[in-house]
Amino acid sequence: PTVTQPQVEIQAADPVVARHLRVPEGDQVVSRHQKRLIDGKPYSLQTSWYPFRYVEQGATELLRAVDVPQGIVEYLREELGIVQESYQDLIEVRPPNDIEIAFFGLARGSGISICEIRRTAYDDDRRPCRLTITVYPSDRNLFLVNVGDVPRDDLTENAG
Repeated sequence: PTVTQPQVEIQAADPVVARHLRVPEGDQVVSRHQKRLIDGKPYSLQTSWYPFRYVEQGATELLRAVDVPQGIVEYLREELGIVQESYQDLIEVRPPNDIEIAFFGLARGSGISICEIRRTAYDDDRRPCRLTITVYPSDRNLFLVNVGDVPRDDLTENAG
């Protein structure tokens, strides 16, 4: 898999981001957007948003358009003591928008849906610390969710 370098922006929180991060609409947030490809074929688009106060508190790596070697979750723990303790996924299947049609190379009217996963992560004080929205076209992705110690078996090996 290939993951592009993140595109980083400071944005005003739109209603969706504001609701999930529990910040006022229009508050400054940091967005980090990446494209994921497998064998050169686009498989997903992902954007994560973080409250700008993390940058003000010293987590300035959020603003750099590079991958953070230990990952953002670990970086925030090391830098600010923010421990991601839980998350909630909201999953929606919907038609693709124009950006998704272009990136994934979908034909208009093809009937291929987009699976959108909105993950809101919470710290150990149950405050939202990250919103990640990932979109996947339904014609090239399968989802297998394991929770706990699940044994490997033929179902996992032959999911496709």
